[in-house]
Amino acid sequence: MRALAILLFLGSAGCSAESPAAPKEPTFELRSVAKPALAAAEAKALRAVPTAVVADVEAIEAVLGALGSPDARMQRLALADARALGDGGVGALAQVLADAEAPAARRNAAAEALGAIATPSAVDALALRMESDRQPWVRAQCAWRIQSAGLDEAVVRLVLRLKYETDGATVVWIANALASLGNFAGLDGLRVVRDTSPDADARTQAADRLAAIAGERGFESGDALYVAWATGDSEDRIRAQQPSDALRREAWDRIVRLGEFDLRRVDDARFVLARLEPWIVPHLADALADTDVYTRVHTAQVLERRGPRARAAVPTLIAALADPRLGPQAAVALGAIGDRSATPAIEGLLRDGRDLERRTAAARALATLGGPTSIELLASTAKPAEPLDLRQASAGALVALGEGDAWAPFLLECLTSPSADVGAAENALGAWFAVEMKAGSAPWPELAERWRALEPAPGSVPDAAEVARRRAERAAIVREAIATR
Repeated sequence: MRALAILLFLGSAGCSAESPAAPKEPTFELRSVAKPALAAAEAKALRAVPTAVVADVEAIEAVLGALGSPDARMQRLALADARALGDGGVGALAQVLADAEAPAARRNAAAEALGAIATPSAVDALALRMESDRQPWVRAQCAWRIQSAGLDEAVVRLVLRLKYETDGATVVWIANALASLGNFAGLDGLRVVRDTSPDADARTQAADRLAAIAGERGFESGDALYVAWATGDSEDRIRAQQPSDALRREAWDRIVRLGEFDLRRVDDARFVLARLEPWIVPHLADALADTDVYTRVHTAQVLERRGPRARAAVPTLIAALADPRLGPQAAVALGAIGDRSATPAIEGLLRDGRDLERRTAAARALATLGGPTSIELLASTAKPAEPLDLRQASAGALVALGEGDAWAPFLLECLTSPSADVGAAENALGAWFAVEMKAGSAPWPELAERWRALEPAPGSVPDAAEVARRRAERAAIVREAIATR
């Protein structure tokens, strides 16, 4: 007993002395974020619902008839009468707009009247037809009238329509409506229509709209404005406007959807959130700490898709590397954003031998974030003693950092090995050819052209046999390339 007392005394004495503290794991505290934020946004955006007197049929018919008149004065008066109808006329006008059997001029007049009413319920009616009508001209007309209403809460539905719209002319008017509301997510669609549409009129319309939108923002071309939007490098020139409370509510609603089990709704939410203006990034950064793991991971995927336009979330993403569930996707997002301030944290994650998934994601991120200090580290994690996934990710990053000659033979093994990630190996070797092409020395241009010629046609889905043949032919090209070094 006496010996035990002495030991206890000595132990307590040791505890009282100051000693160096062991380094603590970085903490990433979770809390309920998305649903409370949505509730607050809904309360703030709550509108007083007016007591609407349903407009009589004669008043609505008078408006529709006058809007079809060739007399400009009659049309102006009809628009004033449409505005006077207010929400009381929305239901009847929406029915006319939805009537596939009605004459085109009558449906067109209904869309114009709804745009003039310009209340949230009128915009909802237009958005519903834009989303669901079978006639492309009706969808295009509704997008145009949403633009004239000027309510930015429609941005979310306009952006989502870009995901599904197949008619080039309609894409033009959706993009134009978005630009009028301060969102440039439609520029990519305009460029695609301009460059690839089989419809010459649609190509001309897209080119004209691109030039007009760029000119309004002080850019020399639509392509220059697109680059500024995509990279986030000229946000001051784009002069993005602040959202209304109603648009913030719509955005938080999509963030909440990231936690749902319906994958279609999740993917739609990701699509929209990746294309909203810069004001959404702080909200997304907050959502990274949500207690729901699906919300966290899918939010990080949104930030990944935003790329450089998510720079404001970098500090939160670095902290999120400590979350075992979120860490891998946070690393991938940091790599896509490309902010080198994250490099030390990513290198530290790669050195940490406890979590293979996070280390592998860190290796992939260093393909864009890595510098001279990363090469030796990546070479150590690409050695045979490491797991194959980590080795392959490290080798791919080394290729991107200019070390392709040393690691192409290993990636060639992966390209022909059933136990490796063959697709990732093919992509990494393609990057090797792209890097070497910049040098332009023989035989790289010829080899790279042969590699590119094996790329599947846009929109095609090769079967397993075609994929196997392509990879076998590309493996032969890589062997030739290695033999020249």
